[in-house]
Amino acid sequence: MKPLAPRPRLHALPIIAVTLGLGLGAYHGERWYKLPRYTEQDLQASVELNLAMDLERRGPTLQPSVEDRERLRNQIRQEIDADIARERREVKQGFAGAMLMLLFGGGYLALRSRSRGG
Repeated sequence: MKPLAPRPRLHALPIIAVTLGLGLGAYHGERWYKLPRYTEQDLQASVELNLAMDLERRGPTLQPSVEDRERLRNQIRQEIDADIARERREVKQGFAGAMLMLLFGGGYLALRSRSRGG
């Protein structure tokens, strides 16, 4: 006598995981490869440009002192460094997630094919 409740068949799930892992891995890998590499001159130019825009927005009556201007310059540099680090972290996390998906799906498929003797 067969049981009434059939076993769930999850054969498509590992194949989907492998496919998504490959696709997302290629996407995030390309994004990681194409991340720009900033030189110190690039970063300094960006700081000066952002500082000039901030000072222009303030108007002539609200210009900061020399010490405040240097503090503002350091703050802008920290913000730029944080944005670059965030962008790199997001791409690396996406790539790692895709590789885990590929690993689990591929591992399951390899285990199933080995257990079936094929």
